[in-house]
Amino acid sequence: MRISAFSSIVLLLVLVVMAACNPIKILNQREIATQLQVDVNTYRKLMRWGYYDQATQYVKARNGSKGEIDFEDMSRYKITQFVIADEIKSKTNTEAKVIAEIEFYDIDSGRATSARDDQFWWYGEEEERWFLGSPMIDFSDFVE
Repeated sequence: MRISAFSSIVLLLVLVVMAACNPIKILNQREIATQLQVDVNTYRKLMRWGYYDQATQYVKARNGSKGEIDFEDMSRYKITQFVIADEIKSKTNTEAKVIAEIEFYDIDSGRATSARDDQFWWYGEEEERWFLGSPMIDFSDFVE
């Protein structure tokens, strides 16, 4: 059985295209992107209901350090709304910018205000999870 030159070229092109697509890599990137949505949503819920200490499990700089968090100061504020306004992923799906719109009030004064929280998230390959690389929001920065 003889294979024509045209059939050989078509077969070679199909193999090249299949190798370039790498379905395993694409599937892994989808899983990482889905995990970002899950982690951001869990962080959002923890913050919304005032579980700031539990939300810190997501806070970790790329160098492994965790910033100082003043829970006593944070407990003065109650979040009434925490909405993810935008989520921008890098081409590699290992970094993302998440923009959150947060409405909150000071428990002592009753004064309500809102803030935009620009969050930088990064994917830890070793831990296979997302981390918030920027500091947690400091509500006192937005209060007069």
